[in-house]
Amino acid sequence: MSPRIVSLFIAGAAVIAAASPSVARSAFKSPAWLSIEAPVNPYDPMTRGEALLVHTQLVSGNARATELTGTAEGLVNGARRSIPLHFDSLSRLNTFGVRRQWPTEGTWLLRIELRATTALVSLDAAGNPTAARVVTESSTGMPLPRAVSAREVDSALAQAAKR
Repeated sequence: MSPRIVSLFIAGAAVIAAASPSVARSAFKSPAWLSIEAPVNPYDPMTRGEALLVHTQLVSGNARATELTGTAEGLVNGARRSIPLHFDSLSRLNTFGVRRQWPTEGTWLLRIELRATTALVSLDAAGNPTAARVVTESSTGMPLPRAVSAREVDSALAQAAKR
């Protein structure tokens, strides 16, 4: 990297840091966040039929359904399956619906991602969400979301199949 580019980068970082401590923190330490809502209100016509809702939070701006990715990860008769998830855009800002897109047979969990943030959603034998967690690591005392490896998904799925 040329000395000029390095100087511009350092100057830019200094401007952000000098702007205010909260701006500096949000620019460097506020990743995307996901939260999962289940059960979904069956009396709300906007969300009726959704298996769960995904709420997104970004430092600035709003998430779009195209930014979310996800898969239903399953074990069916001992065979591993993966089904891409479709996210429904809802009229509530930063809220997306997920309808059931996985079969009734087998053991399933959902992997939902927004940028480098991953939520794993456990499902019961009937395919209903039972728990959700955003996978984090703490290197500075603050939990930071991280991507989840295929190996971790396989391990979580194997544990769910034992129950």
